Order: sequence, then C-alpha cells, then structure tokens
Amino acid sequence: MPAWWPGRAVFYTALAVGLVAAVFGGLIYGAVFGAAFLVWGVGPWGHLIGLGRFAPDRPPSDLERVLLRLAGGNVHVALALRHAVAVPFLLPFGLLALTFPFVAVAAYEAAWRIRPANPIWIAELSVGALWGALIVSLA
Repeated sequence: MPAWWPGRAVFYTALAVGLVAAVFGGLIYGAVFGAAFLVWGVGPWGHLIGLGRFAPDRPPSDLERVLLRLAGGNVHVALALRHAVAVPFLLPFGLLALTFPFVAVAAYEAAWRIRPANPIWIAELSVGALWGALIVSLA
C-alpha cells in the first residue's frame, strides 16, 4: 500500500475482496464478503499468528488474551476462534464456511513448518488464496 494512502491496508483489501466476490455472486454477496473480510482482518492477532513460536514472543492483545482463556491456553484453538469471526457472515452461503477457521490455522501451522525463519508471508498468501477459494466455492 502506498504510504500516502490514508488508513490501514485491510480497508482497501476488504473493498477489493468485496468487489471480486460481487463479480462471482452479485452485489449482496460481495458486500457480505467484504464485511466478513473487514471484521476478520481488522482486529489484533499478532501474538496468535506466532502459534507460540515467536522468540521473543509478541505480547497478546486484550482480545487475544480472551481468546486464549476461552481456548484453555491452546494457541491453535485461540487462532481458530479468531478466524471464526468471519463464519457468521459466510455461513448463509454454505456450510463450507465452517471449515475456514481450521484450514486457516492449518495454513499458519504449515507455514511455520515450511519456513520457520519467515513464515507469515507464506501463511498470509495461503489464507488469501483460501478467501479466494471461498468466494468461488460459496457463490
């Protein structure tokens, strides 16, 4: 994102996701996907994406602490809960939406195993492809 653009990249990305989804499923479909992506992407999760592997670890945000408590301290379950915020938006389009949190966590886990020195870009590309697959599959 150019430095001169205001705001965070997630706002522009959510708009792009919504526009792409609209091409596949119409205006309402696109609006819902854009909203799902925005709600999913806007909150903090810098601690959770580390899956306990950052050294030194990033401190958890308040939201991440709540998710970790709900998950009994299991960072994988907490990250799945974090990804699950998109599910209520996507569920009306199909039960396949229920798989999103689990596949997204699997992408982060795989990225940490594939490239432990620099995994996040792999995970983010993989989850981006997952969003694309959902757009096409649920349309």
